Amino acid sequence: MSNELIELEEGEIMPARRRPQESELDITPMIDITFLLLIFFIVTSNLQQQTAAKMPPAKHGTTVSSLESAVITMTASQAEGRAIVYLSDGVSPESRAEENDLNRQEEEISEYIERSFAGTSESKVPKRHLLIKADGRVPYGEVERVALAATRGGVVDTVERLYLGVQDKK
Repeated sequence: MSNELIELEEGEIMPARRRPQESELDITPMIDITFLLLIFFIVTSNLQQQTAAKMPPAKHGTTVSSLESAVITMTASQAEGRAIVYLSDGVSPESRAEENDLNRQEEEISEYIERSFAGTSESKVPKRHLLIKADGRVPYGEVERVALAATRGGVVDTVERLYLGVQDKK
């Protein structure tokens, strides 16, 4: 810090004004890193819808790839002894099967399985397994009815394995 003096007229001396020090903070690299992190998290995040059904706890078993499986999700219904069936991995209104007419529901299930194993469903990839995710409150008779409807027709020979979904032990 030097004491600079400004000489005015007639010999007067006045101290020079200090210029405020400007500190520049370049935030461009911080913004770049933020966008890179955002892109990383978007790319690595799991965009599949999670199942809202409460599965019974597992005693023992194996993991199953939902990409290789045609998935049917079942949740408990208000009606005693009935289940709401969704022809997808998760609970979404678009995939809800017919509730009032059980014969029509079983036909929808069979058609869904045939499309999935032929590779003509949304994923365009032929499935090898059938995975039924049933809420723990769904009666076993309903699960069995849906499993029988799913293996009806020519699909029985195509299905390598039938899996029933359960929750991992915690």
